[in-house]
Amino acid sequence: MSSLKVVGGILSVGVMVGGVPQSLQVARAGSPAPFTDEALARGVDYSSGITLAKFGAGVAVVDMDNDSDPDIVGLGHKDGIVGIFENDGTGYFTNRSNGNGIPLVPEASGLSAVDYDSDGDLDLYITCDKFPNLLLRNDGNFQFTEVAVAAGVADQGSGQGNAWGDVNGDGWLDLFVANRTFPWTSLLPNEMYLNNQDGTFQPTGETLGIGQSDDPTFTVRFFDYDRDGDADFYLGNDHGTGPILHNHLFRNDGGTFVDVTATSHTEAEVDCMGIAIGDLDRNGYPDIYVTNIPSGNVLLMNQGDGTFTDETLAYGVGSYLTGWGTTFIDFDNDGWLDLYVNNMNGVNRMYSYTGSGMATDIAPALGLDNPLTSFCVAKGDLDNDGDLDLVVQTNDEPFAVFINNEGQNRNWVKFRVGGRGANTFAVGAQVDVITGVQTQMHEVMGNANFKSQDDYVMHFGLDNLTSIDQIIVTWPGGISRTLYNYSANHTWTLWPPERMGDADGDGDVDADDLNAVSTCINGPVDGSVVPGCEIIDMDGSGAVDLKDYAEFMAAAS
Repeated sequence: MSSLKVVGGILSVGVMVGGVPQSLQVARAGSPAPFTDEALARGVDYSSGITLAKFGAGVAVVDMDNDSDPDIVGLGHKDGIVGIFENDGTGYFTNRSNGNGIPLVPEASGLSAVDYDSDGDLDLYITCDKFPNLLLRNDGNFQFTEVAVAAGVADQGSGQGNAWGDVNGDGWLDLFVANRTFPWTSLLPNEMYLNNQDGTFQPTGETLGIGQSDDPTFTVRFFDYDRDGDADFYLGNDHGTGPILHNHLFRNDGGTFVDVTATSHTEAEVDCMGIAIGDLDRNGYPDIYVTNIPSGNVLLMNQGDGTFTDETLAYGVGSYLTGWGTTFIDFDNDGWLDLYVNNMNGVNRMYSYTGSGMATDIAPALGLDNPLTSFCVAKGDLDNDGDLDLVVQTNDEPFAVFINNEGQNRNWVKFRVGGRGANTFAVGAQVDVITGVQTQMHEVMGNANFKSQDDYVMHFGLDNLTSIDQIIVTWPGGISRTLYNYSANHTWTLWPPERMGDADGDGDVDADDLNAVSTCINGPVDGSVVPGCEIIDMDGSGAVDLKDYAEFMAAAS
């Protein structure tokens, strides 16, 4: 049995094979430009070695040196070298993997990058398989100090993914370590480490009742699924094929966690590896996509009322291979999230979604259908051209750096969200971009999909739109700002209320900031705000004018 449907100019052919829906496609005229693997040409020469036993090794696309472009960090080298590659701002890289203070890590597994000590730069946390995990404090200039034992986070379980979020609302980032427990690999359960605000952590998983000691967890994601301003989390468990072992959704109620898996319908009884979080249907609430064995991946759509519905078949994203890392990504800047999936012994997927009907796998047309075993993936705009690129880790192969050649054909906007207090990179903040009747929403996250970390700069495709009606940014705890009439094709910084006017960042709005005010007010003739002047747009109007000057003077008095 088959059915035909045209979705976004692609002829989609839905076929039932052995009772399992399959997806074929016929290439459309003017189809998207392919991605190109430019790793070696751009200076990224790093192989992850044989990682089958560890189920892959993580990758991060993050700004490690605070120069406003994403660098690349990778794990899994056969000699235990942690790969560090510095971006020159145009997507070309210098190898900083040696002489940086990072020890060899032969059992490296999961990777995240966060500012755990609130000193303004990103540190690295590495989970290991039955070896002590590492916490690498960033000392600047690509130099690091290993401090896991002193910090109390040298967990020795079968470390897989890890994630960071402000669990108790104190402004400091806490850590969740996912351990794939006995009888598969290790007796040590998952653990939650609360930040003591002094560089050390306190294990509290059992106290909070979230250790899930019997669960073989591969992946954990902090995200605010109910949009009440705090960090909830979702556990992705292996061998979740029965009534006991399944995924779990924990709701955060003021620092106390409640298992709402049953009432939210998020069990997803699958062999879960990767978890992607994103608002696919643009209803303002984050959806969940989990990878699985060939019985099929699962798409859980957030209804906005605390419940989710399984809409895998409706969107055509079952994949029906053994999936690992996965991420929502608007690769073509059309304003709708697409979905990338890594697979074992089967081609990788790129499901193109255009806002209606089923998504269509166009990975072959994009050059992304690697038939080998790919585990981990991270995304960011490596070459700063306005579209999202991918770094993919494949077993016993060099890292692929897939440069996106399509998205710059349409408009876009990117945001750096300024942090509040100790949470310097605004982990947990949510940004809504409103254009007419359409809304897109992304959340800043201290982890990504499977063992990896995406860039903290938030990317939105705008298709042919040249300006944004409203930008609503909400920080953890509910503090928010609304900005208007910001233009497309720029990277903007979204400052919290307490930072407005403080151009030099010294904590005071005073005469020392007047030079920035003068420069910004005397900018474009039409008064429109330009990148670098957002902190002087006191009222968020999209213009820097005398009203902002009056508000600045009031704040400085």
